[in-house]
Amino acid sequence: MKKQFLKYPFTTAGVVLWQAWLAGLSPVQHNEEAVCVERGLYAYVPSRFDLAPEQVAFLDSLPPMLCALWATQIAYAIREQIPITLTKPENKGDAQVLGVKFIESEASSGSNPSQPFAGEEEDDGYFLHFTIGY
Repeated sequence: MKKQFLKYPFTTAGVVLWQAWLAGLSPVQHNEEAVCVERGLYAYVPSRFDLAPEQVAFLDSLPPMLCALWATQIAYAIREQIPITLTKPENKGDAQVLGVKFIESEASSGSNPSQPFAGEEEDDGYFLHFTIGY
């Protein structure tokens, strides 16, 4: 029998809801969730978030090494309860015509206070932030 996951919208607000759900987990449950992420983003993201078919296709088109890096970062953040945020515009604007989309990731270990977002997410400056742009 396949394990059923709670699903969240793949939006900025949906990631906030996912983070709130994660905050209520025990350390053992955090580790279980991190292990699911480490098995691969190609399977984890569509099982945890509601994605449109074109979003699944985009995810599947991402380079495996990039997804492995992000999976490692996300799993670590889940285990250590480091905030994970997503900035995703609700409107694609002119990019829909151009077909342009990009994803940036930014992280801080809290050791460099001059980094963008440092201290905004948590008092210690630890964060993992993804931005989707069009």
